Amino acid sequence: MNIFKQFWFSLYSPKTISRYRLQKIGKTIFFLFLLAILYTLPGFFSFEKAVKLQVNNVSDLLRENIDSITLNKGTLKINDNTPFERIVGGYKYAFYPNETVIPSKIKDDKYAVVVLKNRVIIKNDNGEQDYPYPSLKTKVISKNHVSNFINNVSQGLPVFLIALFFLFYLGSCIFIFIVATLLAFLTAIFKSTKHLPYRQRFAMVSYSLTLPTVIYLILGLLKINIPFQTMIFIVITAVMYLLTIKNLPSKK
Repeated sequence: MNIFKQFWFSLYSPKTISRYRLQKIGKTIFFLFLLAILYTLPGFFSFEKAVKLQVNNVSDLLRENIDSITLNKGTLKINDNTPFERIVGGYKYAFYPNETVIPSKIKDDKYAVVVLKNRVIIKNDNGEQDYPYPSLKTKVISKNHVSNFINNVSQGLPVFLIALFFLFYLGSCIFIFIVATLLAFLTAIFKSTKHLPYRQRFAMVSYSLTLPTVIYLILGLLKINIPFQTMIFIVITAVMYLLTIKNLPSKK
């Protein structure tokens, strides 16, 4: 049976999943790599959309508000150093080239990019990240330089996103394989599968992951967030596995 038919039957047929325990381990591992792709897509698409939106919005902001930038030994000067703020795509972009600390009026903002005299501070869900400017000799950046930089970023964005997809995919592979491996070990406690070798239990658990992975994919693409998604993912896998156990042939 080809991989696509296996995928289809493993969505709804525990009886068919029970037969997959006899296949070679390499085919099971290949199937898990396929599931990892599906598990990757919702998070990656959401992140890709956010990145593209921010790049486009920041590009417009720089083109409309920046005439010149001067960086001299770690000190920044923008235009005539007049402070200004813009809200773009849910982020506040605050330019305070005369200040070395965040102004009090934006300290409570959760999402912000604050450009100061000596550093840039990015505020998001991970807290504050501080990036001091390099101590270079005087470097004047004109509006044309800014435009060229924006164009280069836009052109390089597809390559960045491709690399990012593989990072997301690597994380999904690690998660899927950890779940399959741990559950396959834990299933040894069931009397009905205790006599089965680990390879066969691993195969049944792997194909039991199909339904929760597809549910996760659909919810992610529809942008439906539910609490305890990872726990629900594991519970659905366990239920599918228990149904698969019931369809095992009786031990003679």
